[in-house]
Amino acid sequence: MQCTDITVPVDYEDPEGDTLEIALIADSVSPDDDFVLTNPGGPGESGVDMVGEQLNGIVSAEVREELNIVGFDPRGVHRSDGVECMTDEEMDAYREEEADPETNPDEEFAQAQEQAEELGAQCAERTGELLGHVDTFSAARDMDIIRGALGQDELHYMGFSYGTKLGMAYAELFPELVGRFALDAMMDVTNGAHDLTVAQAVGFEEALRGFAEWCAAEAECTVAETPDEVVETVRQLFAQVDEQPVTVEPAGRTLNVSMLVSGFITPMYSPEGWEFLAEALTLALEEGDYYGFMFWADQQAGRAPSGEYEWMSSWAFRSVMCLDYSMASDQESIEAEFEELTERAPTFGPYLGHSGVLCAEWPHEPVSDGWEPGSIADQELPPMLMVGTTGDPATPVQWAESMHDAVPSSSLIVYEGEGHVAYRPGNDCVTDLVDAWLVDGELEEGRFTC
Repeated sequence: MQCTDITVPVDYEDPEGDTLEIALIADSVSPDDDFVLTNPGGPGESGVDMVGEQLNGIVSAEVREELNIVGFDPRGVHRSDGVECMTDEEMDAYREEEADPETNPDEEFAQAQEQAEELGAQCAERTGELLGHVDTFSAARDMDIIRGALGQDELHYMGFSYGTKLGMAYAELFPELVGRFALDAMMDVTNGAHDLTVAQAVGFEEALRGFAEWCAAEAECTVAETPDEVVETVRQLFAQVDEQPVTVEPAGRTLNVSMLVSGFITPMYSPEGWEFLAEALTLALEEGDYYGFMFWADQQAGRAPSGEYEWMSSWAFRSVMCLDYSMASDQESIEAEFEELTERAPTFGPYLGHSGVLCAEWPHEPVSDGWEPGSIADQELPPMLMVGTTGDPATPVQWAESMHDAVPSSSLIVYEGEGHVAYRPGNDCVTDLVDAWLVDGELEEGRFTC
């Protein structure tokens, strides 16, 4: 593989001002083959890591053979001047914080505001000017500089999850330069922040139901006998750790309910993770051993067993979200949204924190007021391929349907199955259709089911 950097402006309104370096990696650079840019999602995930370490498990052999595949770390992510907010020790302490059950709601909200203000100031001090320019549209402008650096007349692109939003941002900015776009685990870019959180929480509830049905039917999963009992057991476990966090050996670290929920959700992204989830759940229930959930929570947070965070995608995630979305920030509105979230997703809703308080105290204002699907459709985009999965816990299939309707030129694959992202080994129906589009430009119009 080959690596390089490209130089882009920090602020596209001031192109002669400060710059930053965007890290790139390519699996090949054959002059006879087209380049395809990729993004794994997040926001905050590393495209350099995906191409450099995971490519064989993500992209088919045909695509690797016929195309040059390029990964990049978007601005504010990892090697591209990653957002910095905390040291390793500070991050451990932040993740392990416990809520005081004696604190009343007004005091709790005031404390959250104070902490958010301190965090925002700390991120601004350690990251610098870039913190106000890690929004999706700025990253999409970087993608066009990458296109030019690769010598491509149009951009060919494969985006996953948040990477689909990044692709749609590019399409809105540069419709005439859109090449072969394949967008899997499609986001609905017209959603506001609250709608996004509710839809994902409901998606996790539905994924839990799928896991519960599998567990109840699987002899080796001894959590409970019926799906309803599995779900109720999970809820009781969450409530128990919420009331009394646990100490996880051998390191003696504290696992609070936020970390438990993160560690529970992470293996739910794919059915292949259900066995690991069942094992972790069984050990916690029968032996009081929560190491499995601590392991998965650390994986999600980017923490190595040594205690080092190679990089903290969670701060890049929050930085992008605060710039991309206007959120409710007053106590009354946040409490109303929390009640709706809990009602719609009773297992996960109570524990999926609201970002409004943090973003209200963020040092930089949101850079856009939202997205209108008509603004995309009116540009008469070239054909592009969208993919959604019926059992996707993070990007519900309804989002793919909505975006397909908003972009008349698009084609849609609906994969009837479980998991986040449909383009993966074993899903031949999906991979064959995506590969035909990326490699040969063959794309039939309409909606397809796999």
